[in-house]
Amino acid sequence: MFESLSAEIIAIGSELLAPDRTDTNSLWLTEQLNRLGIEVKLKTIVGDDDARLEETIRDAVRRSKVVITTGGLGPTEDDITRKITARALGRRLLLDEVVLAEIRQRFQSFGVTMPERNSRQAMVIEDAEVLPNPNGTAPGMFLDHQGTAIVLLPGPPRELKPMFENHVASKLAGRAGSLRVVRRMMRVAGMGESAVDEKIAPVYSQYDNPVTTILFNKSEIEIHLTARGRTEAEANELLDRLSGQIEERLGNAIFSFAGETGQAYTIGFQERNEIRSYAYKNLGNAYNGLKKYDEAANALKKSSEIEPTNVSAHFNLGLTLYNAGRYSEAIDSYKQVIKLRPNLPQAYFNLALTYYAINDKTQAMAQYETLKGINPEMAKQLYDQIKH
Repeated sequence: MFESLSAEIIAIGSELLAPDRTDTNSLWLTEQLNRLGIEVKLKTIVGDDDARLEETIRDAVRRSKVVITTGGLGPTEDDITRKITARALGRRLLLDEVVLAEIRQRFQSFGVTMPERNSRQAMVIEDAEVLPNPNGTAPGMFLDHQGTAIVLLPGPPRELKPMFENHVASKLAGRAGSLRVVRRMMRVAGMGESAVDEKIAPVYSQYDNPVTTILFNKSEIEIHLTARGRTEAEANELLDRLSGQIEERLGNAIFSFAGETGQAYTIGFQERNEIRSYAYKNLGNAYNGLKKYDEAANALKKSSEIEPTNVSAHFNLGLTLYNAGRYSEAIDSYKQVIKLRPNLPQAYFNLALTYYAINDKTQAMAQYETLKGINPEMAKQLYDQIKH
């Protein structure tokens, strides 16, 4: 069992507690940390409250190996992160003349004199490394406190992101070692949360790694899988194995294999095509429910043409073509799935059955041999099914 480095993110600022504000920094940081093999165990939003923030930082340092704060590094009275972090750690807050000179120079480059209150931004926690901020006046800080890495980042994303990428990621990567955390999300339509769990619990409960979480999201069910491995490829292999077994149990109810959403997408110019593709996919699934396989195949083929890299569209098309007795077309669809997802065991399983349906036992056994190297348990099920 792999044990990843644990992290906490503390977002600071009373404005983040308003009902119309979202802490997008924490979402972005979580993604970056996962790529480094660091798992975020807790996220906290704290207003500009000295006592509550001090308590939060103390608790975070006690239980986590990485603590990242965002925001509260500005020049005003309510920017309390520097002061309170220093107090929580029992360290002094010292004026850094070099940082002060850099802030003055930045103001001078705009033709203005630095307001005196901005000198607060040159106060640095004792023994902290200053993280440069070419995009603003608030430098960040990095320090080690009793084995815990503590990172103070500015709140504006245009300052936070480059600071993390250029000055923090490499430091944390060294602490994380070679462990990697990879997440995948599958979306299910037409089933309730308890019905999904009843079908797949016998599968996912056998795994300590990956970890499975089932959530209801408006009109669909999300299955979240989190795997840890020595490499990203190893973690993905674990995800492929479990997701293949889940796909086998849920079949066409899965309309997304990698988290792509069927609701109003926000991916720039691709938005319209993705919505059209989803509409055709739903139409195909509806025809499948009526056992009108030719009509279903036509709709799903349209979906796969609109989004040629959508694995679920090709996979569902293969299932439908098989049910329609259009085996050669089904073979082409499964081959496309394998091209897009080479380690998806269910694709080899279905492709072997399709070859067997046209009495091409040589190709069926070739898929069996490949599947045996990816998922031996599923390969045994395939062999037993072909044998009988």
